[in-house]
Amino acid sequence: MKKVLGNIIFIIYAIIAVFITICLLSYNEFKVTEFGDSSLVIIDNNELAPNYNKGDLVIVNKETRIRENDSIFFYNTSADKVEITVANVTNVEKVSNLEYTYTLEGDQAISSEYVIGNTEGVTIIPKLGTVLGILESKWGFLILIVFPSLLAFIYEITVVFSEIREGRTKEKEDANE
Repeated sequence: MKKVLGNIIFIIYAIIAVFITICLLSYNEFKVTEFGDSSLVIIDNNELAPNYNKGDLVIVNKETRIRENDSIFFYNTSADKVEITVANVTNVEKVSNLEYTYTLEGDQAISSEYVIGNTEGVTIIPKLGTVLGILESKWGFLILIVFPSLLAFIYEITVVFSEIREGRTKEKEDANE
């Protein structure tokens, strides 16, 4: 029973480690995980409350068509750092077949390359954003993924060397008989 429980814990750990690694490898230039047309947005402040609270994980699907009066998630690069913000679209202007310019409330204009997606149809998972944020951080990944993997590797090496040592001892005993 103990061995089965240990195997289950190891499998769960391995799944989490692979998932976090895939999330980190799927970062875009704004350090947000993207899987195809879906983005995993971690809400890290209370500026978007009451709809989105600090620690929430919001799965945003990229809409191909955004219309006036839609509320959208976008990368706000107007400050020194990139922030994810929500605003209402007041005007949509087609620049080319693939490029649009959106005017937001407050007369801020953004290119479609900065749009994450529409706020309609998002999936909100409370508190999971905090967990994912910790696991995706440099120290979180090091402590929770790399360090245990290193310990398991070292343990396996010691098992191999002890088996080799045991084999040599057995050979010497057999040779002396």
